[in-house]
Parts: sequence; C-alpha cells; structure tokens
Amino acid sequence: MDKRATITILVGLGIFVFGIIGFVIGGFGIAGIEESTEFTLEEVDNGSIEVIDSDGFGDIGMTFWVKGEYIDKDENGIWDMCENVEINVTEHPDVSDWSAYDGEFYYEVAFNYDGKETSSCDADLGNTNYDRKEQGYVKIGRACYGCFAGNFSFVSNENVSVTYDDVMIEELGEDIGLIALGFLGGSGALCCGVVIMIIGVILIFTLKEDAPVEMMVNSDGTYMMNTTPENTVGVGVSQNISQVMTSSVVTEEMTKAEPYQFPSTESPSEDEGKLD
Repeated sequence: MDKRATITILVGLGIFVFGIIGFVIGGFGIAGIEESTEFTLEEVDNGSIEVIDSDGFGDIGMTFWVKGEYIDKDENGIWDMCENVEINVTEHPDVSDWSAYDGEFYYEVAFNYDGKETSSCDADLGNTNYDRKEQGYVKIGRACYGCFAGNFSFVSNENVSVTYDDVMIEELGEDIGLIALGFLGGSGALCCGVVIMIIGVILIFTLKEDAPVEMMVNSDGTYMMNTTPENTVGVGVSQNISQVMTSSVVTEEMTKAEPYQFPSTESPSEDEGKLD
C-alpha cells in the first residue's frame, strides 16, 4: 500500500474518532440538563439555601413549586393551591436596591401575564406555568429576588419544592454549550473523517509505489540498468528504458603515457655519415 494512502486513511480515522468523542460529550450535556433542572429542595416544609450571587448585583432568587393543578373551584378569582399554601421567609441576605420585594416570598405564576408586569395568583388562563407539568408540579411564587450572597431560609404549612434559579440557569448554559460542541462538532468530524478515509481508499487503487532501479554489471565490465517487468518509473508515468551501456572498459595499460620523442637537431649530412 502506498504510504500516502496509508497516511490519508489514518488521518481520516483519527478525525472520525474525535467525532465519536464529540457525541459522547454531547451525551454528557444531555445528562447534565436533567441534573440541572432538578429541585434544590424537594417536598419539604422548611429549608435553607446558600445564596451565591457570583456577579455581586443580586440574584434572581428561588422559585416555589407544589403538586397540583391550576383550579379555582370556589371561583373567587385566585388559584386554589395559592390559597392553600402559606410560605414565610425566616432569613434572607441583604437585598439589592432594584428589587421591590425585600427578599420576601411573593405569589407569582406567570410574570406579566396581563401585559402590566403583574405577579399574582389570579385565576386567569394566561396566568399559568406548565414547565414541570410532566412531574405534576405547578409554580406558585418566588422569593429572595435581588438577594446578595448569604443564607436564605423559609417555612411552609405544606410541602413545597424549590429551585435556585441562578444556579440552574448557569448550569443549563454550560450543558447547552456541551451539547452544541458535542453533537455539532462531533457530526462534522464524523463526516469529515469518513470523506478523508474514502479518499485514502481511492488512493490505494490509483497510486503506485516508485519502482526500484537496479544496476547490473555484465561479464565484460559494462553496466546495465535492470528495469521492472513493466518498465514503470515514478508514479503514474511509464516509459521504456533502454539498456545503458558504457563505452569499452578502460584498463590500466590504456592509462599509461607513451614516451615522447623530441625532434632531431642534427643536419642531414651528419645523419648520412653516421649511416655510412
């Protein structure tokens, strides 16, 4: 297998694995949402919550829930469960100036249901909250609106459940971020990884490894290039390679210099006399 194809497949596989990890992170985000929406206090007639107020401007506070339905049997214009439940705040931290409730409990089902910024338990079809209908709970009011950091305590004549809204909203934001990162990023990585691996598989069938070039020495001392059976050179390029022959072998005798003869300086007559 060509190394380039192998590397491409491995890169695609790595990205694919990151996609799987992303989906796992998204799954943790979903599980976190379920935990984030759990009650801080559940089915109690008294309790205490430590207010954090991380930004120092005062918290949104707590929401109170009871099991029941929005019913007005006596038709007096007030939801019956609000008449049946009485909640008193026994301790609360200092409250920000922007809050009008001084940290106390107040009845509220759907804020501004009438367009007049009203908070009440009025028996109006628009004044309902079914966020926890599947759990059988309905909202009846809130407390510690605008509280700074400190301890909040209350007592009730009936069992109630409480959510600390600031912490719940913060945790929900983190969980939603994990879901977005996990599922959106994970799905993108999975698709990208699959595409890259497919490209790697295609390269397996289209790329060929470079053919090795071997040199052979003949018995007469000449060199010959030994080609592959298909005379393949490089990647995707084929050409016929003729045998490369060197010139005749150079021997030691051929490298020896012949003696140089200087021209004669004797006259022709002297040469003839010597010959006689």
